[in-house]
Amino acid sequence: MAVVFSKERVGHEEVEKFYQFCKNSINTEVASYLEACVRCGICAEACLFYMGENVSGRIDPTLTPAYKADLLREIYKENYTLLGRLKKLFGFGLKIEPEDLKEQVRLAFYTCTNCDRCTKACPMGIDTPKLVSIVRGALTYAGLTPKDLADATNMSVEKGSPLGVDTQTFLQRIEFISEEYEVEIPVDKKPSEYLYILSSIELMKFPASVASAAKVLNRAEVNWTVSSLAHEATNFGVFAQSKEVTKEMLRRIVEGARELGIRYIIAPECGHAYQSVRFIAPNVFPEEWTFEVLNIVEFIDKMIKEGKLKINKKVLKERATLHDSCQIGRRGGVLREPRRIMNMVSEDFRDSVLIPEHNICCGGGGGVLVIGDADYYRQKAFISKMTLFDKAKAKTVVCYCANCMLALTKSSQELKRDYRFVSIVELVAEATGEE
Repeated sequence: MAVVFSKERVGHEEVEKFYQFCKNSINTEVASYLEACVRCGICAEACLFYMGENVSGRIDPTLTPAYKADLLREIYKENYTLLGRLKKLFGFGLKIEPEDLKEQVRLAFYTCTNCDRCTKACPMGIDTPKLVSIVRGALTYAGLTPKDLADATNMSVEKGSPLGVDTQTFLQRIEFISEEYEVEIPVDKKPSEYLYILSSIELMKFPASVASAAKVLNRAEVNWTVSSLAHEATNFGVFAQSKEVTKEMLRRIVEGARELGIRYIIAPECGHAYQSVRFIAPNVFPEEWTFEVLNIVEFIDKMIKEGKLKINKKVLKERATLHDSCQIGRRGGVLREPRRIMNMVSEDFRDSVLIPEHNICCGGGGGVLVIGDADYYRQKAFISKMTLFDKAKAKTVVCYCANCMLALTKSSQELKRDYRFVSIVELVAEATGEE
């Protein structure tokens, strides 16, 4: 049964739902962001979608992050300012047409990955991703989630994963990876201290990454397991801004982890999964969420510091640079850890940015990768990303997010570029092997 909908027809009912959701989502914090914008336009140069068009010789002011919250801002003014209320009282209120909501779908779902780069550039500190998330939530409430994203979101609720990986498929896939890569992967081992939760993208498209994580966990000699119940770390409810789906996906993790007596949850190479279990889950389940969350990169860095993992060799010989996951790095604060690891496993690591927080998104985050109608914008965004790779003079790019690897690989192939994208966990697994 579908939880998130993608209606083709947009009528006044959808407009009213969108309007009311936006109005009810405006609290003091949101109002302060909407009031603070001075239209300086600095955020435009921080947005990979705006920059991608600009590099291509076309300036599209609608891609400016501040503009993406403009309709929300007008709703705020109409309901919470004296002038707005007077205009509405005398019949000059805001008029939203169905076409306006289709434009909101383009702005909120196709051309924003919630990467947060605009927030870092904003002199007023406006959290534009938060404002865009409200618009996304309003569109989903009105039944206007892009079809590809709605289908994947409903699939995750029904089957347990946006790629349709149910429990049986998960167990079969774990058995295959264990045999193919000759690595032990404990399933539902009780009691365990660490729970490693995979993403179905890794499981189905990057099995070597899963095997590498298992090798690293085994070499660190920690008491760990994967769970047949809590087997999916991705949470498409976050992309669609559906609280119902977000909570349901997190509930499965809570129950799976508690059943196994887990103390630490290790999030996989997946940006929004880290956001979901590290920052959203404790607020959704304030009593039940008693786990400490580490991203796999944080875990590796911790094990190296404690002497439980030893890097035996530099396994990358060629020039290599690092692509940061926005949700793990800029928003999650895990920026130094991957760089420490890169310096240990690479002979010629060259950072593409002076300040790690300034790195550019892959272009496929926030669910953009799964939305076919957003492909044009994703490819333009990749042009922004390429400028950093070329600046570092690196063809090998190391990632710590499977969704980023998938998006970058797809865009690179579509634009006929020859970059090679590598998982940092795979490098660590190789570097901690025999000398």
